Amino acid sequence: MTNVSVTLSGLDADWAKACRNAVTRLNFLFKQNGIAVVLSAGGSKGPTITVSTDPGIKGDAVHGRTSAESDGANRLIQAKVGLPEKVTINTPQGVRKAGTGILEIIAAHEFVHALGQAEHSSHLMAQTFYKEPGDNAAGDKLKAGGVKLPPLLLAPDTVDTLKGIWS
Repeated sequence: MTNVSVTLSGLDADWAKACRNAVTRLNFLFKQNGIAVVLSAGGSKGPTITVSTDPGIKGDAVHGRTSAESDGANRLIQAKVGLPEKVTINTPQGVRKAGTGILEIIAAHEFVHALGQAEHSSHLMAQTFYKEPGDNAAGDKLKAGGVKLPPLLLAPDTVDTLKGIWS
């Protein structure tokens, strides 16, 4: 089992909460699917994913930027994840800040990129997400194909990719 440290650098409270939730939920899915990696928010051992906001990513975007350095087996050495400073969503009442669930999906998507899945596919690793506002921020969702997120879901190809790297 490999421990990967997730360092949260200067994030606001919403992003910090979303990243910690993403770490917890991804760890559950990794264990459930036999992927031998554990993310640790604030950990200091093993490979590191450093997370910060990136002012170059627009607030209407539902993506981040990840650059990763890996070894010959495609195992993470270190990565930098950039997240949008603010994510907004259009609602019948006007534009507002997107809910923490949407932020969690964006963070988890970037963490999986850092762990070795370069390609976009489906579910959590879709190329394109569509925002679906809830009655309030807590009910906001991202839609990828026929799948609405949250909750976090890993597609079979993502499980296979990660198991191939982290076994």
